[in-house]
Amino acid sequence: MKGPGLILILTLILFSCQQQPSETADAIYTNGKIYTVDASQEWAEAIAVKEGKILFVGSSEDANEFTGENTEVTDLNGQLVIPGLIDDHIHPDMGADNYLNVFIEATDNWDDVTRKIKEYRANNPNKKWIYGATIDWLLDDNGIIANYGVPSNKSVLDEIVDDRPIALWDQGAHAMLLNSMALEELGVTDDSPNPDGGIFVKDKNGKLTGVFRETANTLVLNALDNYSLEEWTAKGMLPFVNEMSSYGITAISDAYATERNAQSYLSLDNDGKLDLWINMYMATPLEYNSEDKKKAQSEFINNSDKYATDQIYPAGIKLILDGSAAGKTAAMIEPFNGTDFNGDLRYPEDMIRKDLTEFTKAGFAIKAHSIGDRGIRLLLDIFEGLEVNDSKAMHSIAHGTFVHPDDIGRFKEVNVAYEASPALWFPNNGIPIILQDIGEERTNHAWPVKKLIEADAMVSYGSDWTVSITPSPWPGMEALITRKVPGGEGDAFVSNAAVDLETALKIFTINGAVSMGIDDKTGSISKGKSADFI
Repeated sequence: MKGPGLILILTLILFSCQQQPSETADAIYTNGKIYTVDASQEWAEAIAVKEGKILFVGSSEDANEFTGENTEVTDLNGQLVIPGLIDDHIHPDMGADNYLNVFIEATDNWDDVTRKIKEYRANNPNKKWIYGATIDWLLDDNGIIANYGVPSNKSVLDEIVDDRPIALWDQGAHAMLLNSMALEELGVTDDSPNPDGGIFVKDKNGKLTGVFRETANTLVLNALDNYSLEEWTAKGMLPFVNEMSSYGITAISDAYATERNAQSYLSLDNDGKLDLWINMYMATPLEYNSEDKKKAQSEFINNSDKYATDQIYPAGIKLILDGSAAGKTAAMIEPFNGTDFNGDLRYPEDMIRKDLTEFTKAGFAIKAHSIGDRGIRLLLDIFEGLEVNDSKAMHSIAHGTFVHPDDIGRFKEVNVAYEASPALWFPNNGIPIILQDIGEERTNHAWPVKKLIEADAMVSYGSDWTVSITPSPWPGMEALITRKVPGGEGDAFVSNAAVDLETALKIFTINGAVSMGIDDKTGSISKGKSADFI
């Protein structure tokens, strides 16, 4: 064929090729109100997805160009879409333990606690230890537990079960309550000296109350008769992963990773059941009071690359610098009210400096738990002097309850993330203890999120579950905005630290991704990133 006919055919073919996009999408979502958390394009109407990656973000009209024969198109009918949420501090293994052991909820009363312990005893006759979480805050010197009206004493557990050792974590996860048989099993008596970094709480008469604090709890963890890896993964860790997905969480930081955790993640990933990005912050060997366990954890860290996949990142090291906000175990600049005691570091300062320096040189990021302003200042000093390595994850200070006003600006200067956990963002039973120990003036500086944001600090969110009452991010997000008990009723706690909704969404999404070093993969609804959205 010659002449105009050939020219017309060639023109039509060329025009047709020009109209076809380079790729067709597997799925397109149109007619939505899409908040991307991407500064270059904050709002959009449509998203096109191919093979789990975002192919296009923009208008519904332009998205139609990516439609192919097999493209699934969903009309969002004006619904809001936001990126998947990121939990930069959670304890999956403690969650798995809850599913498999005694699971006590914040709304339980003492009758509920009693019933659950007895039911577990009856249903698990071959289990040596009765273990679980989370009971209300424990006090020293037999103080009354607020939610239960019973003393912080082993006797209340002895009355429930006296033929099995019992150990229950309290809300702060820095203290446990044990029964008498548990103390006998561990060989701890009234004459036992406190372990390094820990406390066997005794009353004014020198008698053990059954409350353990800090590293003393490791004795319990070492003694437990644990489930097999297969059962723990299938009945503990997989339910945890599924629960996270149900809340819209698409990435987490395991803030105390052990090799058993890593083995479980790898098993789930190999089976196609790991619907999360996971950063592992592996517990420093300092956390273990047994030389064998120190050696095993060191070997795990040194060989952690074998657990790395497209979704699992052995990113860093976890250090616990001090204790909790309630219980006088935080490292404070000024003494606790009515005392000349300002709290202890969990480990000697020279040991902490050596540990963080060596792991940074090895290429790891550091996530350091610190509650008191003295501990936070020390960490900022240490981080300031560390070498820069090639880790994509940021160094971060977890919880950061009491930041001295003089140190607010240093987070940006030192390039350290402030990871905020909502366990005490709103009024609860721990606040009166803090007010009594710390005083109102210093408590007014608690969780200064707004001031940190104003100082351009990188602030991420971590639930710290099971220390917090729920792994759901939504109550934490609400409380970050209102500083009130979820539901909006009653008084606010340090209301001048509240942030607006836009800031909160960034903290719960892109900021978490930046802190974890995976912002090239997730954290915003952007072309080329994983299709992680709600």
